[in-house]
Amino acid sequence: MNKKILLLTAGSSGGHRSASNALKSAFLKLDSNINILDYDSNYLFLGYNGKGGEQGYITITTRFRIIWKIFFEITSFFKSISNYFLFHAIKRNFSRLIIKEKPDVIISLHPCFVGSALKVLRKISNIPFYVVVLDPMKHSNLWQDKKVDLTFLPTEETKEVFLSKGFDKNKLVKTGFPLIHKEVDEVNKASKKKILFVNPSQKSLRLTRKLIETSFKFDIDIDIITGSDGKLKKYLEKHLPKREGLNIYGYVNDMPIRLKEADLLLTKAGPNIMFEAIYSQIPIIFTGHLPGQEETNALYAVNRGYGFVAENPKALDKLLKRIFIDEPNLLETLRNNEKRCPDLDGAMNIASRVLKELSK
Repeated sequence: MNKKILLLTAGSSGGHRSASNALKSAFLKLDSNINILDYDSNYLFLGYNGKGGEQGYITITTRFRIIWKIFFEITSFFKSISNYFLFHAIKRNFSRLIIKEKPDVIISLHPCFVGSALKVLRKISNIPFYVVVLDPMKHSNLWQDKKVDLTFLPTEETKEVFLSKGFDKNKLVKTGFPLIHKEVDEVNKASKKKILFVNPSQKSLRLTRKLIETSFKFDIDIDIITGSDGKLKKYLEKHLPKREGLNIYGYVNDMPIRLKEADLLLTKAGPNIMFEAIYSQIPIIFTGHLPGQEETNALYAVNRGYGFVAENPKALDKLLKRIFIDEPNLLETLRNNEKRCPDLDGAMNIASRVLKELSK
């Protein structure tokens, strides 16, 4: 099928990019002739040059959490006003992009480019416009637009929210989360248990350090991955005491292997890392969350028996004692629950449905 699909994502890394990469991979597996344009939609804003966007996002969500919370809630509550400003901010560049690329379908993986982008598109063309929602529990109202041709949803909880808002059930498709399935050879785990910390808390550098130090009393190895947060990496390298079996890394490209090697993941409640962990069958302790869209993500995993929440050192200490001392079989129980997760094939389910629609 010689068709072109325009994916509206954001950034060169991070959650939106990971999801679009998964979707692109699924399309190409199903049809190697499909033409995928994986577009960083930040370039639709006048003056954006590709610099500062991701680091700015990290700064505001980690150092100015209250400001991000207020921004998220206001833009979500005043959806029509938000889309009005977004429409005028992107209309010139988005119109040019559509006319230049002439896609057969557009798929948005970012809430800022749903209602605003669809309004621009409908002034030019009637090609199908689909949306892939990436938030499994709470989400911004910017994801919601009843004029979208199809909305793909990661969980039953999200679908119920859309139905409660009066959306046509025939335009809603519960698919699961778009995730790249990277097969990893079985690893020989060491006799000593290993904890993997992945950017575990965004409240403060000091709290992150305290959470990590809480695990020191247990006879375990500890790997810490700070991702793109260079400030956190430098802080931990400076303030954490030297300890055998403790390793600190920045951005890594082998997360599937690291997940397989670990026995327990401690992380904030981001949807990508959560579903990656579930796919790798590694139990999760949620030690933080981004205010706004991540506030209830942990409930998805906790309610299904995939993990726990411990956002302060005292709660974490109690939980680690339970896992490593009092209930040594608990990790295996959590892993068995994760094996039955039904929401891990989103990328292939979405790609299959879109190609089916295109074939019509």
